[in-house]
Amino acid sequence: MNNLVPSCAAALLEAVQDNKLWIKRFTKKEYAAAFQEYASRFGPRFQEVLNRPEELPALAEDFLDGIAAGWKRQRPWNRTVAMMDEKQMMVTYLSPMLLKMEGGERLADLVRDGWAARWPKEAYQNGVYEELLDGFRSTFLGLELFRR
Repeated sequence: MNNLVPSCAAALLEAVQDNKLWIKRFTKKEYAAAFQEYASRFGPRFQEVLNRPEELPALAEDFLDGIAAGWKRQRPWNRTVAMMDEKQMMVTYLSPMLLKMEGGERLADLVRDGWAARWPKEAYQNGVYEELLDGFRSTFLGLELFRR
């Protein structure tokens, strides 16, 4: 294995662990623009490794090891919040971005399946950008205005 896998795993970690800006923009008004910014910032980092499918299983494992190590560095009372934030990033930003990239579906599936194997009670499904974008409700004072 060369140095490409660890450097790309580090980019994957940043794409999920640096999440405060992205999570707060997961709203009906801001998600489309936020997703485009996210994809333009992090997408190019993954394209090179996606063209090397033989490295994808190792990359997924390195990524999940990094996720687990990040949680261990958290104070015990912050670990659950970190896990939920990172899981939300996986569903709302990272996996939709990977699914739009050529060859990205395999990496998204490897990470999802590896996550489910390690943390079965916290399993998730890959998010599809169009479904997420269409899933926002129109509300006023918490009441749904209309539904398509």
